[in-house]
Amino acid sequence: MSEQTENPKTIAVFAREYYETSITKEPVELNLEDYPELEGMSKEEAIDYVESNASEMKPTNDEFGYDSLEEQLNDMDIRRDKITNETQEINAVAKMF
Repeated sequence: MSEQTENPKTIAVFAREYYETSITKEPVELNLEDYPELEGMSKEEAIDYVESNASEMKPTNDEFGYDSLEEQLNDMDIRRDKITNETQEINAVAKMF
């Protein structure tokens, strides 16, 4: 006995978007003299050190109760946001999920 497949009466069609978002926060100025761990480093060495160790460094401003420079930086206002790599595709499926 052969099975007959029914022609569908409807299909679900939807759009899907992909994108990458980056957010730049307001900077803070580090006075290198306030950070003994940076003593004797060139500017480039200090930059590398801060990028790798911000979570272990003291904040520039203790009055807000930040535990680290990283926490302070993450709490700063957004200066600029940017969306890149935007793509869109149209998909169709037999049944909506």
